[in-house]
Amino acid sequence: PVAVASFERAAQALAAGIAATATLVEIDIAVVGGGVGKAGDVLFAPLRKALTDYATLSFVQRLAVVPAQMGTDAGLVGAAAAALTRTADVTAAHV
Repeated sequence: PVAVASFERAAQALAAGIAATATLVEIDIAVVGGGVGKAGDVLFAPLRKALTDYATLSFVQRLAVVPAQMGTDAGLVGAAAAALTRTADVTAAHV
């Protein structure tokens, strides 16, 4: 019960942050990666429930929250893609 309550509190905080971000930048989907994304229903069920309390504006009410398909490697792959894009941009600028 203590662990479940901890996940529910974490889900509330995460839902507040996701809803605020979605409201500012109008995203349709929030992807949760790393070890947190592997928490499964113990996190995602209360997260989605709490999101209905925080995402109240019409354009964020359908916001989807999903675990990253790449799991714990999602951040690493994103950083590598950003570095490769930056390298390609710098190389193209010098041509």
